[in-house]
Amino acid sequence: MTLALVGADKTARERLQEFLRVYASINTRLAYATDLGIPLEWVPGHTPPDPNRRRGRKRAAPTGLEWLNWCGDKGIRFAEVQVEHVERWLEELNAAGYSDATRGRMLSAVSAFYAKYLLREGLATQNPVSLVDRRAQHLNKPAGTPSTTKRWSLQACRALLMAAYLLAERSRDGKRDRAMVEILVGTGVRADELAGVNLADYRRAAPNDIGVLRVHGKGGKDREVALAPPVADALEDYLTVRTEPAVPALPGQVSNATRPIFVTSTGKRVHTSHLQAVLTRLCRTFTETPRAPWLRDLVATPDGEFIATHLGPLRDTIHPHSARHSYATHAVERGVPPRQVQRDLGHAVLATTEGYLHDEDNVRNSAAHELAPALHRGWLATEKRASAPASCRERR
Repeated sequence: MTLALVGADKTARERLQEFLRVYASINTRLAYATDLGIPLEWVPGHTPPDPNRRRGRKRAAPTGLEWLNWCGDKGIRFAEVQVEHVERWLEELNAAGYSDATRGRMLSAVSAFYAKYLLREGLATQNPVSLVDRRAQHLNKPAGTPSTTKRWSLQACRALLMAAYLLAERSRDGKRDRAMVEILVGTGVRADELAGVNLADYRRAAPNDIGVLRVHGKGGKDREVALAPPVADALEDYLTVRTEPAVPALPGQVSNATRPIFVTSTGKRVHTSHLQAVLTRLCRTFTETPRAPWLRDLVATPDGEFIATHLGPLRDTIHPHSARHSYATHAVERGVPPRQVQRDLGHAVLATTEGYLHDEDNVRNSAAHELAPALHRGWLATEKRASAPASCRERR
């Protein structure tokens, strides 16, 4: 990767780190670095995970087709990039088997690199991505296309909360896991927002009152979300057993503002992969043959059967982001104004929120239900065949 292309007054590493610092979230930085081909060790604030302890998916190894690697291989200077170069890059990604969704995401990363850094620093005179015909590249999703993210039914959401509650006293991190699931399902926050909250971000005026949690969203935008009393109770139940770091920092180096709420058994901040693992474990605990006698007895109860029924279909596909879609849909179906749901989720525009809504009321209230009886009356229903037109009876 001939990254000297980005300028001579600063090293490539310095310039790329300047760009990544535009984003406050470490997960956002890592996502852009992965899509652009920036070495992960260059990402500000990134600590390489312990391969022996970190759970969850691993980031794919570079393929050489990331934008920076591709430009370096072709010897193209960023200031000289034309729309034809970008389209040729997209075609090579397509030929290599990259999905349309992945290509679209990578293209957005390139656009951000130009718009938020190269143009600002005078290293380019235009953003070539703005001229790409996304429709011709099959990267435009038609307006109104339903999201492919799976939504959990209300019963599945209840089953998750029940499962976390029933297991809270049975495992070392059970109370922590229950609190995370309660907040995830009860507020619609993102997984990285949940992992990023600190002790100073939570407040509650009085017992039995609502709680308030400040979350740190995309683009450095903070917002406050309401914790209903049962959710706040679950969080405070966990805080009574929360583990502090085994080796405290030097005096004056740590405050509540930097102390994470959700920590591992060693006092480190949880990762989003922990949340994924918690959801998967809850599903499998109630849907696979249990070994422990107490768990067999629990699974055999009516509550256990209810949980198994509704979590079984989610066992192999469950993902934290589905909770966000579920929150939006169930809230709107119960009469919450979409604008309020937009504020809850931290979306900049209502159109983004609308893309999260799997509005089953629209399906239930469809005019098709009124039209079908008129079309089929007198000849389809078994009990009405005797009165069907003679032409229909003859065809039968």
